[in-house]
Amino acid sequence: MYISTVDFCACGGCLNSLLYIGEPLVSLLSEHTVSFSSLLADRRNISPSDVVLATGGIRNMEELDIAREVSRTGRKVIAIGSCAVHGGIPGMAPLNDEMGTSGEERELPELLDEVEPLDSSMDITLYVPGCPPTPEVIFEALKSVLEGYTPIHYDGTVCSDCIRRVEMKPVKAWSAHPGTGLPAGSCLLSHGRLCLGPITRGGCRAVCPSMGSICIGCRGPSDMVLSSQLHSMHSDMVKFVSLSTGIKKDRVEKLLGEMLESVHLFTRCDPVIRSKANEKITTG
Repeated sequence: MYISTVDFCACGGCLNSLLYIGEPLVSLLSEHTVSFSSLLADRRNISPSDVVLATGGIRNMEELDIAREVSRTGRKVIAIGSCAVHGGIPGMAPLNDEMGTSGEERELPELLDEVEPLDSSMDITLYVPGCPPTPEVIFEALKSVLEGYTPIHYDGTVCSDCIRRVEMKPVKAWSAHPGTGLPAGSCLLSHGRLCLGPITRGGCRAVCPSMGSICIGCRGPSDMVLSSQLHSMHSDMVKFVSLSTGIKKDRVEKLLGEMLESVHLFTRCDPVIRSKANEKITTG
């Protein structure tokens, strides 16, 4: 088969994770042909491909044109990383295009109003969220599409993989501090750390909270959050904190206040998240 990698608005972390697969990736690619990749091969034009590994969101008109070309020439597209799946951290700050307003010749591509996830411009075969996804998850996704089998679906939350356990006790103050110095087996929420593990899709082995660092939601919402209009990242987080601390939900919202904006760190511009009836997302 013909394989391509295409990069949009992203930091490069997903590509590093792809390369970190190492020998298994080299072995797999040796059985196929790399038709386009600024990372793996010196090819200048996007050629027709059976499988496209796409990272990053769409931020400017040049990337939008590339996305349309990928949609036209690629049979199956794997969206890798939270920027590709949800818009990612770049989607937190929509920027109007003010370049070229003084009459000078434009040197940079025209910006879109905000970052767009890849599925706004192309059909996606498989979503691989994470910032970045682990090499194992990326490799499993690529191999499953090439060989035609269904990959593992991570339908649980980060909490379901976490070694820490909730201690029912009230919390008077909240912080986004990583959580260093806390008891190893005790839930970070029980100590007033706003860990987003309860609403975030699992599959990362809960590495961050297990090591004492709060989950910041890089793998996006869990299946539970996406299951119906009765669930949202905001309301489900409030509900879980209330249940785990014994604090009433309205009091939780008041205590956490603007800290709950952090639940949208990676998903702020995702149209599915924004369309949910109970979601609270500051716009503009």
